[in-house]
Amino acid sequence: MKILLAADASDFTRRAAHHLVQHLSWFAEPPQVFVLHVHPPIPYPGAAAAAGRAAVDRYLREDSEAALRVATRELDKGKVAYEASWTTGNIAPEIAAFAKKNRVDLVVMGSHGEGALSNLVLGSVTTKLLATIKTPILVVR
Repeated sequence: MKILLAADASDFTRRAAHHLVQHLSWFAEPPQVFVLHVHPPIPYPGAAAAAGRAAVDRYLREDSEAALRVATRELDKGKVAYEASWTTGNIAPEIAAFAKKNRVDLVVMGSHGEGALSNLVLGSVTTKLLATIKTPILVVR
């Protein structure tokens, strides 16, 4: 079984990772775990260009590594093997593409618990994924 843990820098990610560690007994064999952080693109290309490509790349890498650490600390505590990676782009489509490319059987993610109005106006990564991928999603509150 292949599991993708979608990670951001929130406590919701920590809870999802902890939940995964606590429920590994659900699986007959240890699953292959991927941890993925998708960093949204820099919204102002002019600002990114002014800062310099190296500075932007460093910022994206450091911010993504910090987000991954939220999940990987929990996995390390539980002695769960994983492969961590990050990319930049539109979050829901990037997670969907990763899941498809790696033939993921289950996506695990934390819920930010936004209200209906917030979802209506902003949408949510979870809502977008539920609408676009066939892979089962376990949402941990």
